[in-house]
Amino acid sequence: MSASEISSTSQGSEQITSQDDASAFESLFQGISASPDGLLDLRSSKGERGIFLNRDVGTDDAILRIPISSCVRDDMPPDWYDQAQSDDDENPHPYNPSKWAIRLAASLIDLDLCSNEGADDEDILRAKKQWLAMMPDPQYLRACLPLHWQEEILSNSKCTALEIANDSTYFARADAVSELQAALQSSEAQNELCAERNLDVISLCNNAFDLVQTRCCRVERIDGVQLCPPLRVVAPIFDFINHGSSQYVGEGSSNAYFGLEGEGEDRALVVRTRRGIPADNQILIDYGDSARPSWRCLASYGFVPDYRVLGPDDEPFDGADECVAEVFYNGGRYEVSSHTIPTELVEAAYASYLEEEEGARAFTMVDSTDESENIFPPAVALRLAKRISDAAFDIVIDRPETNERKMRSKDEFDPDLLANDLAKSLRWSQNKVLLACAVGLRDYAAREDTSN
Repeated sequence: MSASEISSTSQGSEQITSQDDASAFESLFQGISASPDGLLDLRSSKGERGIFLNRDVGTDDAILRIPISSCVRDDMPPDWYDQAQSDDDENPHPYNPSKWAIRLAASLIDLDLCSNEGADDEDILRAKKQWLAMMPDPQYLRACLPLHWQEEILSNSKCTALEIANDSTYFARADAVSELQAALQSSEAQNELCAERNLDVISLCNNAFDLVQTRCCRVERIDGVQLCPPLRVVAPIFDFINHGSSQYVGEGSSNAYFGLEGEGEDRALVVRTRRGIPADNQILIDYGDSARPSWRCLASYGFVPDYRVLGPDDEPFDGADECVAEVFYNGGRYEVSSHTIPTELVEAAYASYLEEEEGARAFTMVDSTDESENIFPPAVALRLAKRISDAAFDIVIDRPETNERKMRSKDEFDPDLLANDLAKSLRWSQNKVLLACAVGLRDYAAREDTSN
């Protein structure tokens, strides 16, 4: 559910760019039997496509209901994938929850390749294929995801955590593509369809996985009294909803949540409001732990969120820090936020401080649980503030601009330019965190000096 996309409906003015686009959204809404009718609209604001309200709503109102039968589900893969995984035709392979991404990708490919003719429900299938046509251009989405970046661009992000995560994801993706490719090529019918459309199978698989990675959601389910494996779905319309944090209230924060409701054929993916929302506001949901901190959101969804960096008077978040940045000190790597630093970093700075200040005195690491000695005197805070300020200076850059100039048409689109801009945006967010942390440390040192 990437925040910025290039497609027939994702760019343009503050509203949907044409009556045709509005009609396409309305047709899709009706085709998948979504409800309630007339409440939501697909618009583009500041280069981001999203879902907006047409009228005021109250707290805990159901603003979107999508039948689960209209979603692409990981528990209903196409027959050709099932057959490829089976030992023989009489013994289908057991359901493997860990392979949900491959099953979803196979379902998206099957939806793209199949024909409407002879389908059990031609209207729903037609609507789903219309929805696929509204997906981001594959080249654009590929440029957004660090998994596909050139090594030079990845290094330009100056984020070791992102590079490590990228290495891990690279091999997992390669294995998944290999399995899906083998399943596709084992099907004579699917092979013929790919050949007729002159499709490269590896690119087809990677494109499907990119959609799964950026648009899939996870919902818990209980069948009767039995807890089942979580259901992963890619849901038309729902996947146009952008991310907002649930860890604060205000502009850009999450104002809705989702879950499965109902039983049997009435089961649906339902979006409800966290609070009352006025008309013309965008609906935002929290993408969860995979969207924080910023580098993980970029790796997962292909965008850098505009998270709040806490000021000196703000209350710390309850939960995981959304804004963190890495800093190296005496060979160790640490992550700091605008308002917290790890104890290990303080201990390392205190050790260095004692070695320099005490000279020949034999040094023993002070246990942080020993309350008899202050391992965080003002001098140590200032030492850390300087190191963190230097780290911020090392990645200082001009503020990134919204790079709409090269995204308006496919003819002008430059993948490397977009990837570099995203790397720059990540560095900019890291810079803000480091500077805020350094200011906080200096304020702490000043207060401690005054109190002493």
